[in-house]
Amino acid sequence: MDIAANGETPDLKTESGNNYRLQKFYYLIIKIPFTLMPGVFSMIYVYFFWDYLNMSQTLFNIGMIVYGIFNALNDPLLGQWSDRVNVNKWGSRRLIFIKYGGPIWAILFFVMWIPWSFDNSTIIFIHFIITMVFYDNFLTVVILVWDALLPEIAKSHEDRIKIFFLGGLVGTIGGIPVLFALSIFKAGLMGFRIFTGVIAIVSAVIFYISASKLRERPELHQEKNIPGLFRSLKQCLSSKSFVTFTLYRFFRVINDTMSFSFMFVYALLFPSGFETILVIVYAIGGIIGQWFYLKLSEKRPIHSMIMVGGIIQISISVIAFLISLIQGTEIFWYVLLFISILMGGYSVFVNPYLLLVADEDEMKFKTRREGMFLGTNAIFNKIAESMGPILAVAVLTYFGYLQNVENYIPTETTLFGIKILLFIVPSIMTILGLIALMFYPIKGDNLKKLKEDIEATHKEKKKEYLNPNIRKET
Repeated sequence: MDIAANGETPDLKTESGNNYRLQKFYYLIIKIPFTLMPGVFSMIYVYFFWDYLNMSQTLFNIGMIVYGIFNALNDPLLGQWSDRVNVNKWGSRRLIFIKYGGPIWAILFFVMWIPWSFDNSTIIFIHFIITMVFYDNFLTVVILVWDALLPEIAKSHEDRIKIFFLGGLVGTIGGIPVLFALSIFKAGLMGFRIFTGVIAIVSAVIFYISASKLRERPELHQEKNIPGLFRSLKQCLSSKSFVTFTLYRFFRVINDTMSFSFMFVYALLFPSGFETILVIVYAIGGIIGQWFYLKLSEKRPIHSMIMVGGIIQISISVIAFLISLIQGTEIFWYVLLFISILMGGYSVFVNPYLLLVADEDEMKFKTRREGMFLGTNAIFNKIAESMGPILAVAVLTYFGYLQNVENYIPTETTLFGIKILLFIVPSIMTILGLIALMFYPIKGDNLKKLKEDIEATHKEKKKEYLNPNIRKET
């Protein structure tokens, strides 16, 4: 008796049946707009506002700070809101946000790329702030509830990891157009608007259809005793599992924003016209790396794989940086860069690790509130999303990078700074993240016990939901 977006409760079917496969299909296909819109956004927004529209570094930094603070404050509110939605009134707890919020997000994505001015710095700044804030609010709520749905689609920790990996694969294949975003933009703004318009339409259609077909598991949120915002925040921040994971992810997000959003800069280290190839390398390397770690996870502890993989990745990056300082060694550090990307495939465990925190919380407080954990985690993610570009722009400016220069040829000093940004700064962030993750408690015997307990609890909740008399008696 799962709940669909329209509030209907179709007959319950087994996890191994056709219904389960269809649920996974509709859940995974949403990953296509999740790759297309954020992918194009991440690749283009710094180039569009800072380089193309020539926004000053000061205004760009102020804008990123305002954007980060505003959205960080909104994220736990959005998470709490999604946890406390009245299912009887709205028909679903999560899916309503995807069904209607997704198309609005697509519209905001499209209008972002229409410049309000080409020469008035104040208007460009206002354009930057307003569109970024509104775009990100809808991005947050739609992605947040999609992430929160995973425990309702998958019934085991291992299944969550597999679905998360498949989501990455679907996103990579469906997100192929992202590879050409920068080239299309450089070819002309009008062509880029058509490109983003098509993406917006496709995304809106996928959101609406998928959310109409997906179903929630009502037995997981039949409890009504979800505490208020401030009490929930206090409980989240008192969880050692949540705090250590959030610190780890904070530094990961800084790295993510410094990598993808500055592809137009890293391309200067490669032969002319290498932008698209560079993105392909990152995408393919990421998927192969995730598959490698997914297979290893069948035999080895996940926590140790993340730690060892991170240390190897750091070592390779530092070696690649040192080799890159020697002329004529390009092919060697190109190969090492690709290997470093492969070793970063432990990212496949990131979201499932956060959902383990929600499992632990459910065992302690007897209710599920993924939205609150995802929203509170997003506070720090948004700060990191602002810090990443600020840090990168500061490094580039220090080493003499020039904005909005056609056929730009960087100096040796600038190339050195770009290499630091590509290899050394991410290595420092990774070290800090791994130090935090060392103290993450859900591992080993604790993880084994949690998986057993959560499986038993969900079976009991399902039994109670299907037979209300059991709940009354207890």
